[in-house]
Amino acid sequence: MANMDLNKLQDMIQNATTNEQVIGDMRKAFNKLQTAFDELSAVFQEGYQPAKKERKPRAEGAKRPGRPKKVENQG
Repeated sequence: MANMDLNKLQDMIQNATTNEQVIGDMRKAFNKLQTAFDELSAVFQEGYQPAKKERKPRAEGAKRPGRPKKVENQG
């Protein structure tokens, strides 16, 4: 009888540990969602202006992005 109670107690402790981890993960996910909703709310505010992204100039001598131009074969 005592053995059965000990097994139940061990199961309860294991479940509690697992549940604490799940709750911690849920809190982290909730905080991420809360941050995302706050940012989304700011976008919908009256007078919202998106920040202009500043582009860095291409390094000197760097190749241009994209596919190279096709050269016709003369022959």
